[in-house]
Amino acid sequence: METKWLHDFVSLAATGNFSRSAEDRNVTQSAFSRRIQSLEQWLGTELVDRKTHPVTLTDAGIRFLKPAKNMIRQAERMKDDFRERTGTEHDSLTFTSSTNLAIAYLPQWLTQIKKELGPFDVKVQTDVSGIHDHFEALRNRQSDFLLHYGHGVGMLAMDASKFEYTVIEQDVLVPVCHHSLSRSNCNLLKSNSKRRLPYISPWRNSSIAYLIAEKIARSHPAIRLDTVVESSIVGCTKGFVAQAVGVAWLPVSAIKDEIESGEFVKIADASFEISLAIELYRYPPNTHPMATTFWEHVKQRKPGEHAFLDHVASQFQPMTNRNEAFRK
Repeated sequence: METKWLHDFVSLAATGNFSRSAEDRNVTQSAFSRRIQSLEQWLGTELVDRKTHPVTLTDAGIRFLKPAKNMIRQAERMKDDFRERTGTEHDSLTFTSSTNLAIAYLPQWLTQIKKELGPFDVKVQTDVSGIHDHFEALRNRQSDFLLHYGHGVGMLAMDASKFEYTVIEQDVLVPVCHHSLSRSNCNLLKSNSKRRLPYISPWRNSSIAYLIAEKIARSHPAIRLDTVVESSIVGCTKGFVAQAVGVAWLPVSAIKDEIESGEFVKIADASFEISLAIELYRYPPNTHPMATTFWEHVKQRKPGEHAFLDHVASQFQPMTNRNEAFRK
C-alpha cells in the first residue's frame, strides 16, 4: 500500500467527486480512479459506491476512513520526527572533556567559534571515566570531539595515533599559593627550610601528577612536599588554595581571575612552570557534516588565536615585587 492512496481516499470521502478529488490531488481522473481501485484491491473490499452521485462510502469505507486518517497522521508525525532528528544531528556537536577544561576553557572557546562559524547546538559530557573511555566515546560516535591536555593523552592513551588532533591553545601549570602564605617566604619552593610544604596534589595516578613530580625532581630534588589534599578536580584544588591550605600547580586558564586580583601568587620562577597543549581530537571515520565543517574551521585557526590566556600572563608581576608588596 502507498500512502498516497490513503490521501486519495480521504479526499474522495470529503468531496464525493472523482473529478474534483483528482484535481485536488494533482493527477488525472483516470490515474486517481486507478489508485482508489488499487487501495480497494489491497484491502480486498469496495470502499466507495460508484453508483451514487455524489459518491458515497460503503460500510467498509466508513469503517476504514478513521484508520486511514490516523495512518496519514502517524506517517506525517514520523516524517517530521525524523526530519527534526536529522536536523538536530547536523546542527549539533557533542564534546567529551575533562571537567577542568569543560569549566575553565570550553565555554569561552566555543562562544568565539560560534561567532566565526555560525550557530550550532552543543552537548558536553564530562562523566566519562578515564582517558581510554574518552577515546572509546569518539570511536563509538557517542562524541564528535575530545578536548584534553596533550600530555595526558600522549602518556595514557596508547591508541591516540588512530585519531586526528590539532592544538587549539597553549596553557601552563604554575605553582601558586594564597597570598597570605607567601608573606614569610618569597620563594617557597626553593627555600632552604627543611620543613615540608603542605601540598594540594592532583590525583596521584593522573598525567598531571606525573608531570609535576618529574618537574620537581629535575628542577630541585631537595624540595619536600607533604600531600594534605588529593583531588582530581581543578576547581576543588583551587578552592583549597583559596583557603590557604597549601601550595598547588594550577592551569593559568583556571585561575586567571585570582591571578589578576592578586589572591594567588606564584611561589617559584619560570623553571617550575609546565607547558600544556590543549588539544582537540576526533575520529576520522566520523563524517558527520557539521563535525567535518567544525574540524576544518578549527584547523585553520592558529593555536592560541583569539586566546584568552595571553592577557593573564601579563598579570604576573615579577615574583619578588609582588611578594614584597604583600609583605608591606
